[in-house]
Amino acid sequence: MKKHYKILLILIISIGIAISCNKNVLNTEPFDKFSESVVWGSRATADAFVYSAYDAIVRGLYSSNIEYDAYTTNSIDNRGNAITRDEITHDYDAGFDQFSKIRMCNLIIQKAEESTSLTEKDKTELVAEGKLLRAMVYFWQVKRFGRIVWVDHLLDITQTDFKLPLEDTPTSYAKIIQDCDDAIAGLPVESLSGRANKYVAYALKTEVGLQAAAYTGDNSYYQKVVDAADTVINSGIYSLDPDYEGIFNENGRYSKEIILGIYRSKENTYCNDIADLQNVLPNVSNDQLKVSGSGPFFKVDNIFEAWGFWGPSQNLIDDYLVIDNITDNAVRWDQTTQFTQNVTKVTGTDADAIDAGKIIGSGKINEIIYSNRDKRFAASIVYDSCYWFNELVSTCVKGNLNRVSQGGLFDCCVPETNNYWRKGVYNVVPRVYVGIPTDYHWVAFRLGKVYLNKAEALLKMNKIAEAVVVLNVTRTFHGGLPASTATTSSEAWTDYKRERRVELAKESVGDYYFSLLRWGKYGSDANSGREPGAKIVELEQPATFMEISSDRQSYQVIKFIYNNNQIRVFDNTRRYLFPIPQAQIVRNPKFTQNPGW
Repeated sequence: MKKHYKILLILIISIGIAISCNKNVLNTEPFDKFSESVVWGSRATADAFVYSAYDAIVRGLYSSNIEYDAYTTNSIDNRGNAITRDEITHDYDAGFDQFSKIRMCNLIIQKAEESTSLTEKDKTELVAEGKLLRAMVYFWQVKRFGRIVWVDHLLDITQTDFKLPLEDTPTSYAKIIQDCDDAIAGLPVESLSGRANKYVAYALKTEVGLQAAAYTGDNSYYQKVVDAADTVINSGIYSLDPDYEGIFNENGRYSKEIILGIYRSKENTYCNDIADLQNVLPNVSNDQLKVSGSGPFFKVDNIFEAWGFWGPSQNLIDDYLVIDNITDNAVRWDQTTQFTQNVTKVTGTDADAIDAGKIIGSGKINEIIYSNRDKRFAASIVYDSCYWFNELVSTCVKGNLNRVSQGGLFDCCVPETNNYWRKGVYNVVPRVYVGIPTDYHWVAFRLGKVYLNKAEALLKMNKIAEAVVVLNVTRTFHGGLPASTATTSSEAWTDYKRERRVELAKESVGDYYFSLLRWGKYGSDANSGREPGAKIVELEQPATFMEISSDRQSYQVIKFIYNNNQIRVFDNTRRYLFPIPQAQIVRNPKFTQNPGW
């Protein structure tokens, strides 16, 4: 039986035990609730409550990935984005109110400690689990707002005026790290898939430590990151998965690389429940291809009938390096020998083209630029002349999945970048469609990311050679690229930033966005040589896409201008944090606003 079914079974059994063993309670209390004595009277019933906390916290905050990638040029949202245009005000709420989730964590901690029925081992593990979940909530908040309202005990729900203050930034991070350490001390070494163990807490600590160092200036966090990462790496429990694509679909659902996954079962999940699935596939039929004069026709009509409006950008695709046929070096696609010997740069015909070229030798543009790529490219991106759902995909002009294959540009249903996300897309049978059941999972923490967190800490400790060795782990294993030979800080940061971007694209709930903020706080080689806290280059660059001619003899790279997507602004006086919602400040005079808002 699959591990996620075991978890569901435990939950069902737990509820059944509570009902069968406590008939008198259920005869005298509401039928949809259990008394505290029942819930905390056994490990089985306590676990049932903990699973509900996982659903609210881990799935609620750490699952959907795609939206945050659209805050950067990794992924383009057809509808535009107020954050990238910096149009939000102090009234914008990025999810400040997570108090109900914190209360769930404190319930686990306090009620487990007070229980007279649980064993000491059960108490220790449950308290540790509650603290890990609390650390996860607070880390989610502090990344966005810089400060948290620290609550480490149950508040009296009859109290009407709490007026608790926001902690300062150093205190906020210190308390989260302490929760991580307490969780490490009490959690078991191994656990079922989808449930925490001590290595989940170590993995979280590597992420908290990097962000804490950037926003507090306390360099002691870097050694904490390295130590926590080494503990996970040397545990012997996790290993890098050679099937990179499978880590994020049904083939690697329980990959040994996944430290914590978030699992959904087709017993109660449909394609339209999963934005990372339903909203990245297009909606194009053979009838529409006939009208637009596009092709080839699909072997299975309506195989693509989803709600796609997010597509990967050319900016991201540029960072998947290509191995040169002659030198065996890994370089950008337009710097390879196979490109320079067969393609010449020309002036684009589109007014917004920033690059263009045409074949002067043999071959086709798509074959030249997409061959010999970083292995993660084909595992993550759907591109011209590849296969997807057993259909030949053509994204060139007049291709069956070109951005205008429906007949024109639309606000949804066909991503306007001429590329699609393969990463995180389950191969649903018969197709991705409303009401079709599907299993699904998101990856909250995995070993590849732990390696990269360690590499970044080493870079900040000026241990350049060690950092390059560590960043090469995923680069060579998952990417199939030759190792980086960077020797200077500038070279190492360039390779590291690219590596993190392609390794973690469309996962970890906006890793690239929050990494850019962190690197901006570092400044220097981490942000194009700029001062700490300066504007961030990548957040003001125009988003781009590639248009390949129908005969595949020429291409253009074009600035994405639709739906105000050409406007990209980063105001460094305020955008390193989201605002504390003004409504919260009105309610609580102890709250103060973040700078610039």
